[in-house]
Amino acid sequence: MIMYFYDASSIVNLIKRGLIKPFSNGISLDLALYESLNAIWKEYQLLKKLDKDSASLFVDIIEAVFNVVRVLSIRGLEKEIFNLASKEGLTTYDASYLYIALKNRFILVTDDEKLKNKASKYVKVVTSSELASKYGI
Repeated sequence: MIMYFYDASSIVNLIKRGLIKPFSNGISLDLALYESLNAIWKEYQLLKKLDKDSASLFVDIIEAVFNVVRVLSIRGLEKEIFNLASKEGLTTYDASYLYIALKNRFILVTDDEKLKNKASKYVKVVTSSELASKYGI
């Protein structure tokens, strides 16, 4: 079975497209929950792109997604992730997604261009748009 490993950028963008079906075969990091919530907060509070009701709805959907996807942690992998981040010039956040995808042979789903470019040397990477087109959206 193909396992998609979602970073926060892909989670937020798929939710904005109204596409939640791919999450049934999904895995993510606990970190992605915080990053996804922060992205919605930023669009609501700082950028004023979302009204309060829309932001609240997105938060509800994020909560539902994280009740469906399997959530992993980087506990015990800190040194490996730090070393990968240093080697590739990534943040430890991005290196966490890459390391877990690499270790488990997951397909990484990201809309972060830098992460996509670095990760594609190691694992298969798709964007949320590419995944959405697979689901006919």
